[in-house]
Amino acid sequence: MGITQPSYKVQWLADIEIPLANKFYRMHGFRGKAKRHEDCAVVRSERGEVVGCGYLRRYKTFKLLAGVAVAPEHRGQGVARLLLTLLGERFGGDTYTFPYVHLESFYLSLGFERVDVEALATPVAELYQSYLDQGRSILAMVYR
Repeated sequence: MGITQPSYKVQWLADIEIPLANKFYRMHGFRGKAKRHEDCAVVRSERGEVVGCGYLRRYKTFKLLAGVAVAPEHRGQGVARLLLTLLGERFGGDTYTFPYVHLESFYLSLGFERVDVEALATPVAELYQSYLDQGRSILAMVYR
């Protein structure tokens, strides 16, 4: 008997559905918090439950890919890649992300590249520093 791979569905959330993303973050203890009018996507299991989430936060001069999270029991099954493929439809050269250090190779495989912190524009650098000040072990990356 073979192992059955779960099937997933990835979709954009309408503004009225954003609370579903935030419920997912709270349920799983993630720091993310999506806001209305942001590009927010989720991955649903075959039972319809949200098992992954992420969003693009827009600033005046750049976008930040943030809140990328997958429920622990669904990790290692391609959920994050599915999610980021959809979100990637809205990436541009002005899209940054601050992933945890151990995820660098994953983000490299998606078209991001590491950025020298000293080369970041001031608004991006200030935001990056605020994340560092929270004690996160992260790096700065930009989509190419």
